[in-house]
Amino acid sequence: MVRFGAVLLRVPRYLRLAYRLTRDGRLTLGQRLLAVAGGVYMISPIDPIPGIIPVLGQLDDLAVLLLTLRTALRSCPPEIAAEHMARTGLTFAAIEADLAAVRATLEFIADKAGRTVSAVVKGLTRAGQDRAGAAVQRLRRPRAGKAE
Repeated sequence: MVRFGAVLLRVPRYLRLAYRLTRDGRLTLGQRLLAVAGGVYMISPIDPIPGIIPVLGQLDDLAVLLLTLRTALRSCPPEIAAEHMARTGLTFAAIEADLAAVRATLEFIADKAGRTVSAVVKGLTRAGQDRAGAAVQRLRRPRAGKAE
Protein backbone atom coordinates (compact mmCIF):
# COMPACT_ATOMS: atom_id res chain seq x y z
CA MET A 1 0.00 0.00 0.00
CA VAL A 2 2.97 2.32 0.58
CA ARG A 3 3.91 2.06 -3.12
CA PHE A 4 0.34 2.98 -4.09
CA GLY A 5 0.61 6.12 -1.95
CA ALA A 6 3.75 7.13 -3.85
CA VAL A 7 1.90 6.64 -7.13
CA LEU A 8 -0.87 8.95 -5.95
CA LEU A 9 1.69 11.65 -5.26
CA ARG A 10 2.70 11.54 -8.93
CA VAL A 11 -0.87 11.97 -10.24
CA PRO A 12 -0.47 15.75 -10.79
CA ARG A 13 2.56 15.07 -13.00
CA TYR A 14 0.61 12.44 -14.95
CA LEU A 15 -2.25 14.87 -15.47
CA ARG A 16 0.23 17.53 -16.61
CA LEU A 17 1.71 15.00 -19.03
CA ALA A 18 -1.76 14.22 -20.39
CA TYR A 19 -2.44 17.93 -20.82
CA ARG A 20 0.87 18.50 -22.59
CA LEU A 21 0.24 15.62 -24.97
CA THR A 22 -3.24 16.88 -25.85
CA ARG A 23 -1.83 20.31 -26.73
CA ASP A 24 1.06 19.07 -28.89
CA GLY A 25 0.19 19.65 -32.56
CA ARG A 26 3.00 17.33 -33.66
CA LEU A 27 0.98 14.33 -32.44
CA THR A 28 -1.79 12.62 -34.36
CA LEU A 29 -5.39 13.08 -33.35
CA GLY A 30 -5.45 9.51 -32.05
CA GLN A 31 -2.43 10.07 -29.81
CA ARG A 32 -3.93 13.26 -28.42
CA LEU A 33 -7.33 11.60 -27.88
CA LEU A 34 -5.66 8.83 -25.87
CA ALA A 35 -4.17 11.42 -23.54
CA VAL A 36 -7.51 13.23 -23.30
CA ALA A 37 -9.35 9.98 -22.55
CA GLY A 38 -6.99 9.08 -19.72
CA GLY A 39 -7.12 12.52 -18.15
CA VAL A 40 -10.89 12.83 -18.44
CA TYR A 41 -11.42 9.35 -17.00
CA MET A 42 -9.16 10.23 -14.07
CA ILE A 43 -11.06 13.38 -13.12
CA SER A 44 -14.56 12.28 -14.12
CA PRO A 45 -16.89 11.33 -11.26
CA ILE A 46 -18.71 8.92 -13.58
CA ASP A 47 -16.96 5.60 -14.13
CA PRO A 48 -17.55 1.90 -13.42
CA ILE A 49 -15.95 2.04 -9.97
CA PRO A 50 -16.90 5.37 -8.34
CA GLY A 51 -14.23 7.34 -6.54
CA ILE A 52 -16.22 7.21 -3.31
CA ILE A 53 -15.18 3.55 -2.94
CA PRO A 54 -11.88 3.87 -1.08
CA VAL A 55 -8.78 2.73 -2.96
CA LEU A 56 -10.67 0.77 -5.65
CA GLY A 57 -12.24 3.95 -6.95
CA GLN A 58 -8.81 5.47 -7.39
CA LEU A 59 -7.16 2.28 -8.69
CA ASP A 60 -9.26 2.06 -11.83
CA ASP A 61 -8.84 5.77 -12.57
CA LEU A 62 -5.10 5.57 -12.17
CA ALA A 63 -4.80 2.36 -14.20
CA VAL A 64 -6.70 3.91 -17.13
CA LEU A 65 -4.63 7.11 -16.95
CA LEU A 66 -1.32 5.23 -16.87
CA LEU A 67 -2.28 2.80 -19.63
CA THR A 68 -3.52 5.52 -21.97
CA LEU A 69 -0.46 7.67 -21.36
CA ARG A 70 1.90 4.75 -21.89
CA THR A 71 0.12 3.83 -25.13
CA ALA A 72 0.14 7.41 -26.40
CA LEU A 73 3.82 7.88 -25.52
CA ARG A 74 4.87 4.60 -27.13
CA SER A 75 3.18 5.63 -30.35
CA CYS A 76 4.93 9.03 -30.40
CA PRO A 77 8.27 9.65 -32.02
CA PRO A 78 10.83 8.89 -29.28
CA GLU A 79 12.19 12.43 -29.16
CA ILE A 80 8.72 13.92 -28.60
CA ALA A 81 7.93 11.37 -25.88
CA ALA A 82 11.30 12.07 -24.20
CA GLU A 83 10.65 15.83 -24.34
CA HIS A 84 7.27 15.55 -22.62
CA MET A 85 8.55 13.10 -20.04
CA ALA A 86 11.52 15.30 -19.19
CA ARG A 87 9.31 18.39 -18.78
CA THR A 88 7.05 16.56 -16.33
CA GLY A 89 9.80 14.72 -14.49
CA LEU A 90 8.57 11.28 -15.53
CA THR A 91 10.12 8.28 -17.25
CA PHE A 92 8.85 5.12 -18.91
CA ALA A 93 10.38 3.25 -15.96
CA ALA A 94 8.26 5.33 -13.55
CA ILE A 95 5.10 4.57 -15.53
CA GLU A 96 5.90 0.85 -15.55
CA ALA A 97 6.71 0.89 -11.82
CA ASP A 98 3.49 2.74 -11.06
CA LEU A 99 1.47 0.28 -13.16
CA ALA A 100 3.12 -2.55 -11.21
CA ALA A 101 2.19 -0.81 -7.94
CA VAL A 102 -1.43 -0.46 -9.08
CA ARG A 103 -1.46 -4.16 -10.06
CA ALA A 104 0.09 -5.19 -6.72
CA THR A 105 -2.43 -3.11 -4.79
CA LEU A 106 -5.29 -4.67 -6.73
CA GLU A 107 -3.92 -8.16 -6.05
CA PHE A 108 -3.58 -7.33 -2.35
CA ILE A 109 -7.19 -6.13 -2.19
CA ALA A 110 -8.44 -9.16 -4.14
CA ASP A 111 -6.54 -11.48 -1.78
CA LYS A 112 -7.96 -9.79 1.32
CA ALA A 113 -11.47 -9.78 -0.15
CA GLY A 114 -11.14 -13.45 -1.06
CA ARG A 115 -10.02 -14.34 2.45
CA THR A 116 -12.88 -12.37 3.97
CA VAL A 117 -15.46 -14.03 1.72
CA SER A 118 -13.94 -17.41 2.48
CA ALA A 119 -14.15 -16.81 6.23
CA VAL A 120 -17.78 -15.68 5.95
CA VAL A 121 -18.70 -18.74 3.87
CA LYS A 122 -16.97 -21.04 6.35
CA GLY A 123 -18.79 -19.35 9.22
CA LEU A 124 -22.12 -19.69 7.46
CA THR A 125 -21.38 -23.31 6.59
CA ARG A 126 -20.49 -24.12 10.20
CA ALA A 127 -23.62 -22.39 11.44
CA GLY A 128 -25.69 -24.27 8.87
CA GLN A 129 -24.08 -27.57 9.87
CA ASP A 130 -24.74 -26.85 13.54
CA ARG A 131 -28.39 -26.11 12.83
CA ALA A 132 -28.74 -29.17 10.62
CA GLY A 133 -27.13 -31.35 13.29
CA ALA A 134 -29.48 -30.00 15.94
CA ALA A 135 -32.46 -30.66 13.67
CA VAL A 136 -31.32 -34.24 13.09
CA GLN A 137 -30.91 -34.75 16.84
CA ARG A 138 -34.45 -33.48 17.43
CA LEU A 139 -35.77 -35.88 14.83
CA ARG A 140 -33.94 -38.81 16.44
CA ARG A 141 -35.29 -38.13 19.91
CA PRO A 142 -38.30 -40.23 20.73
CA ARG A 143 -41.39 -38.18 21.27
CA ALA A 144 -43.00 -38.27 24.64
CA GLY A 145 -46.00 -40.59 24.78
CA LYS A 146 -45.05 -42.64 21.74
CA ALA A 147 -44.15 -46.25 22.19
CA GLU A 148 -41.39 -47.64 20.12
